[in-house]
Amino acid sequence: MNTNMNSYFDFASLAQLKGRDAVKQQENTKAVLEKFEALFIDQMLQSMRKATVRSELFDSEGIKLYESLFDKEISEELARGGGLGMKASLVQQLGLESSDNSAAERSSASLTFERNLGPKAISKSKAMSLYTKQAIGL
Repeated sequence: MNTNMNSYFDFASLAQLKGRDAVKQQENTKAVLEKFEALFIDQMLQSMRKATVRSELFDSEGIKLYESLFDKEISEELARGGGLGMKASLVQQLGLESSDNSAAERSSASLTFERNLGPKAISKSKAMSLYTKQAIGL
């Protein structure tokens, strides 16, 4: 878990983000995007909890409070660790990435999302080896 004091309920850090110099606007925007991603993840986790069937054993107000606080902290940690990729995508769309990193990231992103439009031919021996590896669980 996180040992620093930048938790979900740390309003001082939000005020600090708001009060920073305009010179550091790019860093501020990235920090705000991270908070936005944490909020999005938290909303997603809350929706997932509402969609599950709950037993009466774990349906007390204390459990609900614990789960809510846990979800908020988990969403902060996930966003800080890279999250769902929303921050990176928004940084790229807003043009906030540095020029040397942006070219490498764009080229790797284009390779990642490239669509394969047809079957690829492989040899029979390669297909059999892949099939046997999958069958025995390697």
